[in-house]
Amino acid sequence: MSEKLRVYHFHNGGGGGVSSVIRNLLRYSENTAIENHIIFTINKDLRPVYEMPLLEGAASQQIFYYSAHWNFYYTCTQLSKLLPDEKAVIVAHDWLELGMTGNLGLQNPVVQIVHGNYDYYYELAKKHSESIDQFICVSAAIYDKLCSLLPERKADIHYCRFPVPSVQFEEYPNRLFHIFYCGRSLDSENKQFKILPEINAKLKSLGSTVHWTIIGKGINGDVVKDMMDQHENIVVHDELRNQKLLQLLPGHHIFLLPSLKEGFPVTVVEAMKAGLVPLVTDWEGATGDLIVEGKTGFYFAPGDANGYADAIKVLNDNRQLWKQMSEAGRQKANKMFDPSINTTGIESIILKAAEGCVKEKFKKKVYGSRLDQPWLPNFLVRGIRSFSR
Repeated sequence: MSEKLRVYHFHNGGGGGVSSVIRNLLRYSENTAIENHIIFTINKDLRPVYEMPLLEGAASQQIFYYSAHWNFYYTCTQLSKLLPDEKAVIVAHDWLELGMTGNLGLQNPVVQIVHGNYDYYYELAKKHSESIDQFICVSAAIYDKLCSLLPERKADIHYCRFPVPSVQFEEYPNRLFHIFYCGRSLDSENKQFKILPEINAKLKSLGSTVHWTIIGKGINGDVVKDMMDQHENIVVHDELRNQKLLQLLPGHHIFLLPSLKEGFPVTVVEAMKAGLVPLVTDWEGATGDLIVEGKTGFYFAPGDANGYADAIKVLNDNRQLWKQMSEAGRQKANKMFDPSINTTGIESIILKAAEGCVKEKFKKKVYGSRLDQPWLPNFLVRGIRSFSR
């Protein structure tokens, strides 16, 4: 029996789309040649205690705590000890694991999943290009942008959609339109929760009463209801696990996400699979191959409360139009984000990285100050940085 390929996903412990992608990759993996492992990299200065989620399909899960006060070479060395050998594949979802591969010159195969249409992810790809063997872009817009930034690596850049499970769909003939908003942090400037009260006020002026389901931390639920000027037909949750969120989605009509910036939100796909029509900001084409204006959803300029309200009014008044868009979106999301097919596609790129990683990789200091030197003991660096705070 041949030895399995050990694949290590590194995750910073945050929730959201990246967490969902990793969870679904493990859940829908059917390749018996691959063994998936998870390493949670937790900055203990920001999060002293981390409750590790148990992920279906993981052969092992470990938590690695580190501090920004440490010598970065010490951090990298300690983190690298969790890898069994140079054959183990590193799947990078953020910066720390890429910093480790570069600073130490690890010879392991490396796959970077570029999760968002953000400068942050593109800078990671450019800075660590010499360490990365294959790039996976989760949207066509991200693929095009990365190819333009790294034309010499185009053969190693792939557009592969992430897996999203099927979501229950049910007809909901309730007279009130049910609107679903999931912002994680309601006090985040990016998530633009602040325009929801404007949308609701506009809808009331147009004679439309709607039911709101609002999910997000940062603002007390009663305060949210006061801000919305609505204490009936509104439910507020500060946080929900993904499984509970998926159970809530069916029965809603609209998925509202007015964020200023997003990559390719997993929640949009989950909502569309449940039959919700997405009303979102135009994130520079990030979701252009899924949300087609007027057919599977609507786009708006940032902060366009009146535009959102007018579109909700139209769909509320014309339930046949809503039903057509709901069905078209549901079919498109299910076809594009098939969990088994997309998992197989991503795993084929991981296997390609493992088979094709033959070039020698060299040490390159990407992160760190003058204190971050291999020869400086960590206790000394930690002490200096703690004293100078």
